[in-house]
Amino acid sequence: MSNNQSFNDSNSFIPGILNLRKNGFYLTVIFMLVFALIGLAVGSFFNFQYEAEAVLITNLELVEDTNITELMVYTQLELVRQLMFHPDITDEVLQVEHDAGNPISLEQLVKKSVIERRLTSTLIKVRDTDPLIAARIATTWAEVAFERLTEAYEHALLVSEAKWILTSTEQCLTDEKVFATAFCESLSIEEVEDKTNAAQETILAESPYALGLTKDLHISQYQPAAVPSDPVQGRRGNMALTGALVGLVLSLIYFELPHKASPIEVG
Repeated sequence: MSNNQSFNDSNSFIPGILNLRKNGFYLTVIFMLVFALIGLAVGSFFNFQYEAEAVLITNLELVEDTNITELMVYTQLELVRQLMFHPDITDEVLQVEHDAGNPISLEQLVKKSVIERRLTSTLIKVRDTDPLIAARIATTWAEVAFERLTEAYEHALLVSEAKWILTSTEQCLTDEKVFATAFCESLSIEEVEDKTNAAQETILAESPYALGLTKDLHISQYQPAAVPSDPVQGRRGNMALTGALVGLVLSLIYFELPHKASPIEVG
């Protein structure tokens, strides 16, 4: 019986933390405090990133009982997101930052920003170690984009109207059903040709300034970015907590290491 008990005792595993001497847990506390202070000290050398977010709001007018598909809607809204990197917009953002004493390149601007689409809104997210700079860039970007796209919308209206006239006049010559309408009957062949030529000239002249927008896509407003108060990731408190957890793990490892037994004192 004693041999079996001795065999079981020799093969059983008892975690070191469960076999501590009196007040041995103080060592764990010391480990955690020391590494928490180390984590706090290391965190003071990091420049944490702050993220500011501005919003550009788009209105998309959809007409019922038409052949508008979900893909067409997605394409129009995606166009706004792509236009955020148009040179007319990014150049002015870079110039504003240069005038503010923060000369950055287009590559740096692209690396620190993310343009996302949420329903009919375009989100402009900018990260920087300085929360004021992040908010300024995001707000400037939204404001410049709003002004440029609003200007482009005026040209888009002219292009859309010219395309409607071009389509209508062409149908007067090719579609028998349309030819019988009051619009087509009021036009002579010469007037149809004049309207067609004028519409084509308008499309060619105004399209470069319309930036691909249509009359159904309107930039209604923008919301400036607030100055972020908390970093996106990596706070000093988190670094201290991480250090404390490292200290806890190391203390557990320490208790599992084989320790030399202290010599028996002889009286």
